Amino acid sequence: MAKIKRRGESGAAKNYTTRNQALKKLQISLSDFRRLCILKGIYPREPLNKKKANKGSSAPASFYYQKDIQYLLHEPLLVKFREHKAFAKKLARAVGRGEWGLAKNLEDAKPVARLDHLVKERYPTFTLALQDLQDPLNLVHLFSTLPTNPIPGKTLVPSAVIAECSRLISEWKVWAIRTHSLRRMFLGVKGVYYECAVPGQGGETVPVRWLEGYEFQQHVPPDVDFRILLTFLELYRTLLAFVMFKLYTEENLVYPPPLDVELDERGESVGAFRLVERKEDAPASAPAKVSRKEVKRAIQGIKAGGPIEEEDVEMEADAVPADTATEEEDFVERPTKAAEVDDVAPAPLTTYNSLLATSSTASSSKTLLFSPYTFYLSRETSSRTWEFVVRALGGRVITSLSASTPDASAEADRITHVLIDRPMTSERIREMQGARKWVWVQPQWVADCVNRNKIISAEEYGPGKLLPPHLSPWDGEGELARPWLEEEKAAEEAKVDEVDEEVEAIAEDEEDEEDEDEDDEDEESQAEEDESSSYPPALLAASLDPSNAALLRAAELEAERNGTTHATFRTQLKEATKANSSKKEVSKSPAANKDEDLRKIMMSNKKSKLYEKIKYSNRQKADEEANLQRKRAEVEKRKRKEARSAGLGKA
Repeated sequence: MAKIKRRGESGAAKNYTTRNQALKKLQISLSDFRRLCILKGIYPREPLNKKKANKGSSAPASFYYQKDIQYLLHEPLLVKFREHKAFAKKLARAVGRGEWGLAKNLEDAKPVARLDHLVKERYPTFTLALQDLQDPLNLVHLFSTLPTNPIPGKTLVPSAVIAECSRLISEWKVWAIRTHSLRRMFLGVKGVYYECAVPGQGGETVPVRWLEGYEFQQHVPPDVDFRILLTFLELYRTLLAFVMFKLYTEENLVYPPPLDVELDERGESVGAFRLVERKEDAPASAPAKVSRKEVKRAIQGIKAGGPIEEEDVEMEADAVPADTATEEEDFVERPTKAAEVDDVAPAPLTTYNSLLATSSTASSSKTLLFSPYTFYLSRETSSRTWEFVVRALGGRVITSLSASTPDASAEADRITHVLIDRPMTSERIREMQGARKWVWVQPQWVADCVNRNKIISAEEYGPGKLLPPHLSPWDGEGELARPWLEEEKAAEEAKVDEVDEEVEAIAEDEEDEEDEDEDDEDEESQAEEDESSSYPPALLAASLDPSNAALLRAAELEAERNGTTHATFRTQLKEATKANSSKKEVSKSPAANKDEDLRKIMMSNKKSKLYEKIKYSNRQKADEEANLQRKRAEVEKRKRKEARSAGLGKA
């Protein structure tokens, strides 16, 4: 006998669950549930039939996969949430009773939730973490520029969080400067876009792109829900810390790099950090042996929080090795701060400027773009942006020239380029540089050099001049494709030249035949030939075969060399294609006209009249265009005859 299925035991009702049902099952509050879903990467789902998923109810509800909620039941963060809830109750009761000593002890023992296991769970390999690094960098950059007290009388973001975000961004830029990994940049409306090539696993290079806002005062709207943003930020800060530890370790550097307080107070952002090289590993020796009792004693001491007495540690024969092997791909295993101090013997502190020349990446094998130059940043330029860009490509930066400085003259002699973003008169330029030879450019020149990977001419980037268009270096993302690399550009120009030669040869042959049979040709053939000769050769070739991408690309490059705008080029291409298609339509067979008459019979009276009006207007336009083409052909023919007679007269 077949079993009778009850309602809600199969199908969508079993696969989906509502948010209220999930809250009852997990026994947490709505705010904790939202935070947990953000950290675990679980989002609401849209079932095909909401009524079936809600067991026949049509009330509005948010749905989640049942398996996702079941997966959350075993999350360790749930225990931390419950511990924090109990801690909040105890702290509120102690404060209410005035038991300040108990409240202080409770605050010191406040439960802290760590997200290390989430990073390892969501990003099992280092390459996956790099591929998802764009959003963390964007959000951390955003929080690093927020004011410490955006709304008077209401602190939305703790100042410690803003300071940590600034530190993470500075550490990321220090690594990019050290490895010279900056590849592209773009000055957009929202801010400056950067792209760095970060080495992943197995020699794979992962492009990491992020957005950094301009240095303007941030006005935070009062209706922004910072609880959600801070939840994302908590996960992203942990992810960035793990990624940074991996990158610094591969460069044989200590992470986190120490901060020079004196330089930080002077206003140095990136330059305030110092790079500490790790001491080379000692010769391999036999691993020390530790007894099981020592391991158990150490674990108990960690749980109890008390010190371990050395006299209680005994060596036994059944010992275990102290060093345990870890997988190379597990990038989330990082030592604690205490372990870093014990295991790493730091070399003498050196500033990151002295370590720019040494890099283990492939970029150190070739000359960097700005390595021969020294840039002086004018006061109106963003030192945070251009100091990072110039130093990431091997250049040197001077931000201030004070006459009181003893070596001010020597620094001025080393300057090769001046970045300035305001109009300057020639007299003022001569007064400032004196007998020196400085190249005065606007900041866009640096960005264009980075994108093209070469030093371009600075004539169009002088102070106060109208700058050339600044195009995005990323192709296929809403911008026109531009051949920045010289090899690709040379190959495309070679193809264009070949097409031009072929088209010109055909055009010359046709002109010779026209000169020979000039008396026998009728006016229609002359108009068609003159029409084809009025367009550039590559454009004619593209109009004959619009589906050919190579011919279309060649025509675009030809129009760009001739200074033709993109809109004009599209109009000419459309006209030439239309002229070629009209020639084909003229040669249509009578059977096609007969089919057209049959289709007209099936139309209604109103549509038939409208169709006749459309055909009449099209014929009028075609006759007018043909008349203009005929007149143009006559003028061109008369000019050729006059030129031929003038040449015979001179001969």
